[in-house]
Amino acid sequence: MPNLMDYLEWRGDLTFTEAPLCEVDNLVFCLLAYVDLEGIVPKDQKGTVTVREAAAEYFFSHPAYTARPLGLIIPADILTLFRRMAHTRRYRDLLLTGYINEISETREIQFSALTVRLPREEIFVAFRGTDDTIVGWKEDFNLSIMDEIPAQRRAAQYLDNLDLTPDTDLYVGGHSKGGNLAVWGAVHAGEEVRRRIRQVYSNDGPGFSAGTVESEAYKALSDRIRVIIPEDSLIGLLLDQDPRYTVIKSNRKGLFQHDGLSWEVLGGQFIRAEGLSTVGKRNDTVVRERIAAMTTGERQEFIRLMFTLLESTGARTLTELHNGKVKAALTALKTFKEMPEADQDTASYLWDKLVGNRAAEIRSHRRHEEKTPKKSKGRIRVSFFPLLLP
Repeated sequence: MPNLMDYLEWRGDLTFTEAPLCEVDNLVFCLLAYVDLEGIVPKDQKGTVTVREAAAEYFFSHPAYTARPLGLIIPADILTLFRRMAHTRRYRDLLLTGYINEISETREIQFSALTVRLPREEIFVAFRGTDDTIVGWKEDFNLSIMDEIPAQRRAAQYLDNLDLTPDTDLYVGGHSKGGNLAVWGAVHAGEEVRRRIRQVYSNDGPGFSAGTVESEAYKALSDRIRVIIPEDSLIGLLLDQDPRYTVIKSNRKGLFQHDGLSWEVLGGQFIRAEGLSTVGKRNDTVVRERIAAMTTGERQEFIRLMFTLLESTGARTLTELHNGKVKAALTALKTFKEMPEADQDTASYLWDKLVGNRAAEIRSHRRHEEKTPKKSKGRIRVSFFPLLLP
């Protein structure tokens, strides 16, 4: 079925003056935000480069094409999307500015944003989702235990610092965690910024801590917030989510539907699904029940245990973790075995809940090993470690 690449073929010859911004353009910009534009797009909102200029510089300075040019989990085809944007009338002359990429392990923040200036005094701000960094993933987990995370505060500050004119129409969006940042930042931005917002897009972004969706600040902006999720969504159903989400179709299955490049398109819209699939409904129920069943203290403990293991490997990114996966697994296993037994049981139990069938396969294999005396060397809780072997 048609996707974003097909959309660029269909609409690529139409400028934004001829065909106004639509929900599909929103996702195009939000996926573009995953590209590392450091040193290419100015940080200062006063400076700009066109999409065509940015692409020329990026592909000149990044000639070596690797299997994972954007990291372990971000689709490489986003670069194909970027290259094609630069060759369309619709996108090539749009102005890019305000590129920010902040990563701090001490402050536990992974934040990146990009501003796109369109014709007719329109601005689209795209917040990047979770990238390849381990600290970015830790910040994601912190969403479940904190009323606000550093990246959310930074998103509101970014919006407040935009160079707006009295006639500016503002659009805000993000994919994955970027969708969460877009909504949170818009809701908590200053009054002048909120007044100029025409639409906020959360593209399969997780929800919020309890009460945020019911807050007066959220309700005041709610008619301009669009939450878009695929029918097998998992990420978009995490935490408290706006119940008025739009369910759309994807040409992939399960968790892989989180990849925005798989979302099906017709004209300027995503193709609607009748509702959540059986998988999506199960995710909605199971995820909510599991999170609700954990106290804040239990969530904090899980995050502590999980990232103690990850950080013990010395890896700073998922790519580093993957490239050194044997060494990383051995290091983490050593750390795991040195933990108190209660910590081992907690980590194993909670990880089993996250990885599901793969953990079950490991447990089955372990039981088989335990039934074979000549090979058995005692029971070792290892179900946590598939994370180290992506």
